[in-house]
Amino acid sequence: MKNLPLELEIQNLADAKAKSLIYTRPLRATSYQLIWVSEGEAIFDIDFNEVTIKAGELLVIYIGQVYRMNTNASFNGKKILFSDAFFKQTELDDSFQQVAELLNPDSPNQKVKLDIEKVEKIFSLAEAELKNEADNFQTQIVYGYLRTLLFEAERILEAGQPAVRYSLSDNLTRRFCNAVEKNFHTLKHTEFYMHMLNVCEKTLTRQLKNDIEITPKKYLIKRVVLEAKRMLASSDASVREISIDLGFDEVTNFNKYFILHTSFTPGAFRDNHRFNS
Repeated sequence: MKNLPLELEIQNLADAKAKSLIYTRPLRATSYQLIWVSEGEAIFDIDFNEVTIKAGELLVIYIGQVYRMNTNASFNGKKILFSDAFFKQTELDDSFQQVAELLNPDSPNQKVKLDIEKVEKIFSLAEAELKNEADNFQTQIVYGYLRTLLFEAERILEAGQPAVRYSLSDNLTRRFCNAVEKNFHTLKHTEFYMHMLNVCEKTLTRQLKNDIEITPKKYLIKRVVLEAKRMLASSDASVREISIDLGFDEVTNFNKYFILHTSFTPGAFRDNHRFNS
């Protein structure tokens, strides 16, 4: 909303569905999107995986993810769009972003079942506040409602999880995943991350294989390939431009890398993942 110093907007999913009809290819999220379905089932393609969100479920689409809404599905609900600046307001917000299972880059878009009446009440309060004339309190009041939704969802995801998952100093796997998110464009060798995290290769490998069943090297490859897929599907950037953005010295090296890990050429992947309206 233009009256808020920190960007936040609440939309009806029905309106978002109508707008999505004009797009012929997946969209790249430029803000976080909290998706809430109150009736029916909403179907999204998120990062090339189909996700069905049933009534009473909530998930978050992350900044940078590529998504498309299935406009044939029947559903009602809400969508909150909010900027990364939300997580810069307080130390609590920043800490939540770093450790929350709801925002885990290794297992994104987890669906959470919430109480429909409670969530609808929160949305009603937030929308009512946004209709008021903006003042010095409005931003924090509205973000308070958003925090409540995020914390309610995280409380459910946290249940039964070991405490170490919510302590960033102890959670080596999450620190590695967070570091990869920030640096994978330029740092593609595990040695950089071992140095950054001050651990040996054996320790890092053992921890990742125990927590997420993947080696550091394979995790890095998976993240680079995902970014390449996102750019190919959602942008008009040339393959050469994408290869440069991802830190490859030569486009031929990028082509070989992409084919090796996907069995598709970049051009063929792009053709297969452009959608028609």
